[in-house]
Amino acid sequence: MRTRALIGTIVSAFAVLAVALIVAAGLFIHRFDAIEASQNEQKAEQILRALAADLNQLAISTRDYGEWDGFYRFIEDRDPRFLETNFTVDSMAGMEVDVVTLFEADGRPLYSAERVSDRSQLAIPARSELIQLTQRLRPRAHELRRRRPIDRIVTTSNGVMAFSIVEINRSNKSDPTGAILVFGRFLGDDEVVRMRQTSQLPVELTLLNAGIPAAIPKTVRERIMAPTREVTFVLNANTEHAVSYALLRDVQGQPVALLSSEGAREIGNLGRRTTWMLMGTIALLLAACGVLLTAFAVRLKRSLEMQVATELRHRETLDHLGEHDSLTDLPNRVYLHNRLPQLLNDAAGARQLLSLMYVDLDNFKNVNDSRSHAAGDQLLRVIAARLEAATGPADIVVRSGGDEFVVVAPLLENILAIRSYASRLLAALREPIVLDDATVSTSASIGIAVYPHDGDDAGTLMKHADIALYRAKELGRDNFQLFDAVMNTQLSEHVTIEQALRRAIGTSQIYLEFQPLVDLQTGMLTSFEALARWRHPELGTVSPGRFIPVAEKSGLIVPLGEQILRLAIEQLHEWQLAGVPLVPIAVNVSPLQFERTDFCSHFHQLTLQHALDPMWVSFEVTESAWLQNSNKHVVMIDTLRHEGSKVYIDDFGTGFSNLSYLKHLPIDAVKIDQAFIRNINVDPSDAAIVTGVVAMAKHLNIDTIAEGIETAEQLECLRLMGCRRGQGYFFAKPLPAAQCQALLEQMGELRQFTETLKLRALRPACVD
Repeated sequence: MRTRALIGTIVSAFAVLAVALIVAAGLFIHRFDAIEASQNEQKAEQILRALAADLNQLAISTRDYGEWDGFYRFIEDRDPRFLETNFTVDSMAGMEVDVVTLFEADGRPLYSAERVSDRSQLAIPARSELIQLTQRLRPRAHELRRRRPIDRIVTTSNGVMAFSIVEINRSNKSDPTGAILVFGRFLGDDEVVRMRQTSQLPVELTLLNAGIPAAIPKTVRERIMAPTREVTFVLNANTEHAVSYALLRDVQGQPVALLSSEGAREIGNLGRRTTWMLMGTIALLLAACGVLLTAFAVRLKRSLEMQVATELRHRETLDHLGEHDSLTDLPNRVYLHNRLPQLLNDAAGARQLLSLMYVDLDNFKNVNDSRSHAAGDQLLRVIAARLEAATGPADIVVRSGGDEFVVVAPLLENILAIRSYASRLLAALREPIVLDDATVSTSASIGIAVYPHDGDDAGTLMKHADIALYRAKELGRDNFQLFDAVMNTQLSEHVTIEQALRRAIGTSQIYLEFQPLVDLQTGMLTSFEALARWRHPELGTVSPGRFIPVAEKSGLIVPLGEQILRLAIEQLHEWQLAGVPLVPIAVNVSPLQFERTDFCSHFHQLTLQHALDPMWVSFEVTESAWLQNSNKHVVMIDTLRHEGSKVYIDDFGTGFSNLSYLKHLPIDAVKIDQAFIRNINVDPSDAAIVTGVVAMAKHLNIDTIAEGIETAEQLECLRLMGCRRGQGYFFAKPLPAAQCQALLEQMGELRQFTETLKLRALRPACVD
């Protein structure tokens, strides 16, 4: 005990000394680093001052022209010789001006010019993009002129442009004309040369208007996108060099250019060398004292070794329990997070690929629900064993939770090998599995991210593998997908559209347009199809091809469909009150509306509320609706028909089309998809398919409607085949309700859809 106490006292004393030395060293180094950082920060400010001084010359040139009596006289007499004399390639080059625009007091462009072809020629007028850009700056002329030169920057398709703006006035500032003059200069190599000369620093310019280049370090990208809007900052490139940065933003506050200057870390390195030389001297003295303790340490060695061995065994046991799954004994998520960064470092050092695969069992919940959780646990243990058997000794199989596994394969040489590896995993998991009371079959979906193509850190790889897994599930499961940047974009757009749509449903952003359906034999207008439209205040008009699939996947199609049905009924009610001759309006219905709502009851309440006969509302249902819970859907559709509504099969021919099942379905018409109509007059196969559908439907007393009619030749072919009705741009594009009302009012009782009728009914809207 005394030995232990003595050793403890000595060790404590040395520990205190070591801590004191480390703290002192840290303080010294920190102070040197602070001095160095301050010096580098001043370099960044020096770069900005150099740029500001150069751009100030642009402002002076603009002011000289704007307050020149000769320019004032030009505004009054508009003598073109003034422009020909003063705005030449040489004069603009002498002022370092690339673009000049001049606007009338009312904002109309009066003159513009731009240096092109390596700035050796003059284009008059300048590109319309530059005219429009500077024209948008004109109303803010007085506010923009008060800004610093480095704060007057805009982005164009050709790069980043600094500008100066001034109102044309007399030299004594007594009589402003209201005309605005704008000089612009593109920031490029010439600007960099002048900044280097002014600041005496090795300045570099990186443009950000087309996005942040991948070569820019991640830390710098984070500082650029940080909400703090800092202008200058310093980052250490390595132990030998530091980089001073100055960030330029456009007039909207967006980052557009990055100025940088790299320099040696002389002060910091000098401080480190000095500090460590001092620490080394003191360490030698401490080492000499440590020799005296060796004799005591030898005596305690044996007893300490036994104690350490015991503690090590306990620690290994605890570490194993903390980093392994209790059900499968596979490594768990904690182990993956601890191990993956090291594997990535190893792959980077060896310049090898590393594959991270998310493996998710398909429909695993069905096993738990139909059998038991014990059967599910047994299945997971078998899956874990199969994954280990199908992987190599250098690979890692992790159970990340539930029915999800992660496979890390660090030695696959190329994408072909990765694909083959993933296929082998899928094949191993497809094999039937014998549980205690039954044999079950299962499959899996796999999402793959590959280092370094898909990310250079663990978090990014795991995120991208998860996105790829989501894509594999979207494509029907039982497959693998490698991450692609497009997936990230598609997922981001999907999330953006879904969130915006969730807020738009129930508001006036959602509205309807109506496309006429015409009797192909008589030319009579028979009905309209209601088409959903979405006008977002920021996204603009969003096409149905973008938001309808998102609504279907997210379940938002249910409230969206309810709003569309309500808007259609309200429109019919409005026409009915106005005494307009009515025709039926067809509304598309999603299978989810049948599944999640009492659709028939909701429709019945809406028609009663608006005193509308259900016969004026038709419903278009896709083929898939008949296959999903078909008995329930058939009953609901039968109920709608008994109410007086007609029901059509939409996009017939694109799904699981089977002509024989038409005789069993309670429908009134089939809509032949435009894919078969597009080439009907030139493709015998399409013509034969349409002829067969029309003939079968006619035999079953079912109406036929052709979609996407665009030419007179297509119309004539369909007439000869006996197709009853059709719609498409040949007759009319989808129309707003006001134009449809005008169309119905012009029809009267005849309802024949002629060119004369369209011109009479639609002319006012076209003029507007």
